[in-house]
Amino acid sequence: MLVQVSSPLGSRSNADSGTMSPALWQTTGMVRQSIVDLYRARRLLVQSTLPIDPSAAGAEAAPSAAPASLGQPVASAAANAPAQSASVGGTKSLPQPADPPAPNAANSAFDPGKTIDTNLEMRVALAKNSSNLEVATSVDGYLMDLGGQNYCNLPAQSSVVLRPQGSGMAAGSCTLSSSVWLEPGEGGYVYVGDSWYRGRVLLLTDGSGLMAVNFVLMHDYLSSVVGSEMYVNWPAEALKAQAVAARSYALVHHVRHAKRAYDLDNTQRYQAYLGIGKETNTTQAAVMATTGEFISYDGGIVESLYAASDAIVQAAHGGNGMSQTGAMELATKGYNYTQILGNYYPGTSLSRLVVE
Repeated sequence: MLVQVSSPLGSRSNADSGTMSPALWQTTGMVRQSIVDLYRARRLLVQSTLPIDPSAAGAEAAPSAAPASLGQPVASAAANAPAQSASVGGTKSLPQPADPPAPNAANSAFDPGKTIDTNLEMRVALAKNSSNLEVATSVDGYLMDLGGQNYCNLPAQSSVVLRPQGSGMAAGSCTLSSSVWLEPGEGGYVYVGDSWYRGRVLLLTDGSGLMAVNFVLMHDYLSSVVGSEMYVNWPAEALKAQAVAARSYALVHHVRHAKRAYDLDNTQRYQAYLGIGKETNTTQAAVMATTGEFISYDGGIVESLYAASDAIVQAAHGGNGMSQTGAMELATKGYNYTQILGNYYPGTSLSRLVVE
C-alpha cells in the first residue's frame, strides 16, 4: 500500500530572486492509485505486445544449444579489421568503468526502500532509429530474448556492434530477434553508444534502425540526471531542489509516457541523463536526502519544468518553472531546497509516496 504524504512548500515571498508569473501547474490528476501498480500493469502490457521471435510462434521451444559467445573474432571479412575497429561484427576492448563514489551522509526521515525511488523503474530511450549500436557489459553479461532464454554470452568489457538484419538484428555471429534484453551480471553496468549505465537495456528494431531503452531504478536515474543537469559542486540545497524537480518531471512522464516503448529519452528535450559518469557523492546525497519527494498540486504530480536561467524559463516555459542558476544563487544566500522550490513553484506542496 502506498500513502501520499504532503506538506506545503514555502511561498515565493520566502526568497528574493525576482518576480515570477503565476503558475497554472499541469498535473497528472489525483494520485488515487499506486504508481508502482501503474508501472507493473503497463510493463506487463508492453512486454506482452512487443514483437516475438517468429520461429517460436506456435511451437514448443526446443532445448537450446550452448549460447554463442560474443566479443570473439568471427570468420568473416570483419575479422580482418584492426583490433580496435568498431565496424559491424567487430569488437573492441573497453576500459573498466569506475564505480561512482559512495554518497556523503544524507539525513532522510524515510527509509529509501519504502519509497518510489527503489520500487519504480524508469524507461529511458538511449538511442532511436540507429543504423547500428555498440553495446557491452562491464562484467560478463548476456543478450536474451524477452522470455529470458540466452541468445549469446557477452564477455566483460568487450563491445559488439548490433545492426538490423531482416526482421530482427545481428551481433557478430549471433542472429537475434526483434526484441532482446542486454543484461549485465550482478553488480555490472551496461554500455550503449559511448556511456555506461546502470540497470538493463531493451534493444528493439525501430523502423529501419534500432532502439535502446534503459530500464533503471528511479534512484539510480536521478543520481545521474542531477549531475547531468547541474554542476556537481554547486551548493547541496540547489542539488536537492534539482533532485525533487527532476523526480517530479520523471513521474509525470512515467504516467504520461512519450512513446509506448519508453517514458522519455536521455536528451535535454526531456532531461539530460548521461549515465554513471555523471554520478558523484554530491548527486547521490541530494537524491537520498529527498528520497521519494515530488512536487504536487491539488493531489496531482506537477510537471516541474526548469531551465538554465530565468531568461530561458521565460522564453521556453512562459515564466513557469525553476531557473537552475537562480536555485544556485538562492542556495548560496542560505535558502534551503523547500524554500527554493516554493519560490519557483508557488502554491504547490512537497509530497512523497510511502510504502506501508
